[in-house]
Amino acid sequence: MHPRLCSAAALASAGVHVWMAGQHSGFGAAAMVAMALMCLPCVLPLWRSGSLGAARMLMDGALAMVAVHAVLLLAPGGGGAGHQHGGAVAVSAAAAGSGATFGMLALIGWELCAAMLAATWLRRRAVADVAPTARPVLGRY
Repeated sequence: MHPRLCSAAALASAGVHVWMAGQHSGFGAAAMVAMALMCLPCVLPLWRSGSLGAARMLMDGALAMVAVHAVLLLAPGGGGAGHQHGGAVAVSAAAAGSGATFGMLALIGWELCAAMLAATWLRRRAVADVAPTARPVLGRY
């Protein structure tokens, strides 16, 4: 179940990027399609076999997107004024501080959730791969 949740998170990210490509034009649309394509290699391997490589790639990609969106949010003119996911560019500080900031924070939150899902799957697999005799038993001394 856990790797399938990771797969669903990657698929949802790809879907959001495709939707956002329709909100942009030119370079912005191409960048959104490229980001959607970057999400897809994780989907099937995680869904079918719980691939550890795909989980690592999902975790790394999600954390990279957190960093990118945090930089865009904290950049001069912040709130995503130059990189708004609603399609229109904010022209005033009030407009940049309302919907764009919420959108950026929501994206950062989603990517953190995707990274957490992948990281917990990797940890669960690492613990399961430890030999049963080498694993400490809680409550026994």
